Amino acid sequence: MKLPRRLDDEGGLVLTPLIDMVFLSLIFFMLNATLSLNPAIQVDLPEAYTAQAVLEEEIVVTIPLAGEIYVGKNPVAPERLSTELKKEMARLGSRKMILQADQNLPYRRLVEVMDLARLAGIEAVALVTGTKSLP
Repeated sequence: MKLPRRLDDEGGLVLTPLIDMVFLSLIFFMLNATLSLNPAIQVDLPEAYTAQAVLEEEIVVTIPLAGEIYVGKNPVAPERLSTELKKEMARLGSRKMILQADQNLPYRRLVEVMDLARLAGIEAVALVTGTKSLP
């Protein structure tokens, strides 16, 4: 006697590829958002072979070639930098700073900003670089 077989495939929508694509899109946009910290301020970054993406929210200080100082997107006078950094540390709860400076900026200017940051209470400074491909 032949018994009727029930098929396991009941039709329907397979969601696994859709979920994979959603996660890939999410990762793409997260990385893309963190790699462009402040696109409104033009900075010619130095390049390094070991550049890495930063994924956490930290204090971002930008110094273009003209020498202005920006905390986030706001311009700050050098004498007010410590005050602004203290406000940002209180707001974010972080004592880390991301410093993106133009590659042609005088070294003296970079040291001045890092020194003011240390006086404000910043414990760690990360320098932003562009990625350089291996030869």
